[in-house]
Amino acid sequence: MPWRIYPDGADPETYQGLDSIYEFVNGDGEFRKFNCGQAAACTFLTHCRVFPGDHTPEEAREIMGLAEKNHPPDNMGGWFGTSRRRVERICRTAGIPIEAVEGEEDLRKHLSDRQPVIVMCGVEGAKLFGRWFAPAGHWMVAYGYDSKNIFLTNWSGPSMTWEEFRKCWGSFIPRMLSIHNIGIAAVTQLVDSPVPGPAPGQPTAIV
Repeated sequence: MPWRIYPDGADPETYQGLDSIYEFVNGDGEFRKFNCGQAAACTFLTHCRVFPGDHTPEEAREIMGLAEKNHPPDNMGGWFGTSRRRVERICRTAGIPIEAVEGEEDLRKHLSDRQPVIVMCGVEGAKLFGRWFAPAGHWMVAYGYDSKNIFLTNWSGPSMTWEEFRKCWGSFIPRMLSIHNIGIAAVTQLVDSPVPGPAPGQPTAIV
């Protein structure tokens, strides 16, 4: 279920980033095992005001449905989720110029400037046998950090430790998709001049 989330547990003395962000999750769409890229893109585009304001659950499902229909997961026919190319295409199609965020220093700078960043982390996928799990990737939006943690959308908790994030951001699956230690952000000038949303009562399309 989509909702506005906050950096719960952040250290107020060292926190840098957004006070809150409206979050889409896999469950807002149909392809729930594979649509984290679409969820991250919809979260990002909502922040950029491509979509006006917070959404009702019905509106969120409509937006995710359009993203999945027009830009479905594409890695290995969609069974391995969504490529960097497709996530970037969703943003550009919606009118958002984007730029690469390269490395932790650049990531921290964007977040300090209140510019959320789409990132991919390596996570455990399907269980193969015994204690072994297939490697998988998970798209999220980073929106803040403090001295110990980075705060992320569509994750099992409000944040990861920096140590955990560094490990999974540079891991095997992000490397395979050319997105390791790289993020996706809106170009700077767009943050203060976001793309206007549709007129009230008009549906928003991701074409």
